[in-house]
Amino acid sequence: MAKKRTIQLPKGYLSYSQCQLWINDQRKYAQLYFDNRDELRTTNLGQEYGKLVADLLERGENSEDLLTDTAMFLLKKYDLADQEIKTTLHTKDGAVPLLLRPDSMDSKTKEFLEYKTGKHPWTQHKAQNHLQLKFYALGIYNEYGILPPSIELIWIETEQYEVDGKKAIKPTGRIETFPVTYTIKDILETSALISRVAKEIEVAYAMHVPDTRITQF
Repeated sequence: MAKKRTIQLPKGYLSYSQCQLWINDQRKYAQLYFDNRDELRTTNLGQEYGKLVADLLERGENSEDLLTDTAMFLLKKYDLADQEIKTTLHTKDGAVPLLLRPDSMDSKTKEFLEYKTGKHPWTQHKAQNHLQLKFYALGIYNEYGILPPSIELIWIETEQYEVDGKKAIKPTGRIETFPVTYTIKDILETSALISRVAKEIEVAYAMHVPDTRITQF
């Protein structure tokens, strides 16, 4: 029996962040993943704070900020923090390796949580339609054969302030939880979307002419 082909991707797998970037900005995706132009990656204070919180939660450590530590203490948590899950989605065009890392997941039930920080409020509609949650639900269903019985997006509101002339981020104390539920229909629709994105990336990658320009500093 012939071995089924694997869709060729620049990183060898597809993650949520790759999928979302391809949907939003194919040119930027090509620069970052086809040409490996890491100097074009950008970040801001809010993103840096979100990463700090995620890293601290993963390691079970505290920060040097009482408000941040209090907010993290109050968060609902499961036994697995930022656990890497690898699975292979089989599509009509070939196998698509997927990589997902839920912020917090129950090792037995596969329930999971995703934490979000920021000043812009989340809504139930926004959480329900968030591709990251759908991507993770699909990956878990594909790997373990079950729909996560509980999925929650937890929003930690933050605000910007200045200390010693420098801008910084701190939590306001407001934390909201948005439970979402997905059906098999949602899983199939997400699978079709990811299959299309993977195939588009493969075609573009095969036709791509490498950018050999040297960035001048």
